[in-house]
Amino acid sequence: MDLSPVLHAWSLVCGAALVFTGVAHVSTHALLGRRARPGGPRPPISILRPVRGLDDGLRDNLAALAAQDYPQFEILVGAEDPDDPALSVAAQVRRDFPRTPIRIVAGGPPIGHNPKVNNLAQLLPLATHPHVLISDSNVRPDPGYLAAIADELADARVGLVHNVLVGAGERSAGALLENLHLASFVVAAVCTAEALAGVPVVIGKSMLMHRDDLERAGGLAAVKDLLAEDYQLARRIAAAGRVVRLSTHPLTTINGHWDLRRFLSRHLRWAQMRRRQHLGYYALELLGQPTPLLLALLAVAAARPELAVFGESPARLALAGLALTFVADAALWQRLRGESLPLRAFVLAPVKDLLIFALWWVGLWRRRVEWRGHWMRIGVQSRLESLPTDAPLPAAPEASQARSP
Repeated sequence: MDLSPVLHAWSLVCGAALVFTGVAHVSTHALLGRRARPGGPRPPISILRPVRGLDDGLRDNLAALAAQDYPQFEILVGAEDPDDPALSVAAQVRRDFPRTPIRIVAGGPPIGHNPKVNNLAQLLPLATHPHVLISDSNVRPDPGYLAAIADELADARVGLVHNVLVGAGERSAGALLENLHLASFVVAAVCTAEALAGVPVVIGKSMLMHRDDLERAGGLAAVKDLLAEDYQLARRIAAAGRVVRLSTHPLTTINGHWDLRRFLSRHLRWAQMRRRQHLGYYALELLGQPTPLLLALLAVAAARPELAVFGESPARLALAGLALTFVADAALWQRLRGESLPLRAFVLAPVKDLLIFALWWVGLWRRRVEWRGHWMRIGVQSRLESLPTDAPLPAAPEASQARSP
């Protein structure tokens, strides 16, 4: 069988993926190099921090928020369970920072299927300031974080501000996989959509908005049954004529002790979520994952060494493409983290790419999603529905596993 036409076509696909990835990385570096905005207004901010369980570095994460160099802000910490151990950590931080108003709330009634929104719904009515910031429990901001995102409000058109995320603190292979993915595919997707298409891809670990804009978008009730409440909330704010702005001030998320199961669970859920938002954008993600395509080309070249592509060895082309992909990811890591990739990333980076590629295919068809031990069905725009009580379910993760809200 003559494989030359297939091999040529596959090589063109690999080339397209490399070009797509290169454009994404160049646009990401360009956006990250954007000058910081001049100092703008410093409105009082109510920070809503939902918690569940003992995230990695939870105490230091909350302390970094309480120590912000900002004129006036308050922190509202909420948990679904009054006995959640995270609340004791919050109480300790409140004692350590007596000058920072910190209020702790627990046990509010659910308003929908999204547990994070349920948590936020008990905090929002208690906020005393017109601007609210939704801040996840595993983020650890530097002292200038609040001021940097508030600067974006100098543009009166801005209705929501979100951040470039940087994973850090890895102490396990699973956590390194997570932080590698955040510093490559995720940041490139967020920045490229912003820079080239003007499409806001909001990851809700940090969302600053005015309460009026939130209400015009339908409030929390509008997203109470959506898994992608952050993305959909941003879409609604943009549809109301407001600008969704990406702050390039990096926000650190602490991912320390992750096992492989947690990494796979998180990104299967995210894949299902993206698939239900826009199938076309989801299909484009394949071009942002050149490593599996190049490894397949390399495997064919190893099996049939006599074949050539455009007069060149396909193995040589595949190895060159893999090297370029790794160098691009390493450069982005250096830009975001200010340090070189660890040696074990040479092995884990391609493993991560293969795992994400496999999860993409599972997310394409899978309808059941697991979040915080709850199994639900996911539909259009990531709408969550309860499963029938007699539906067979896979084993849920251990309850002791801490999860970010």
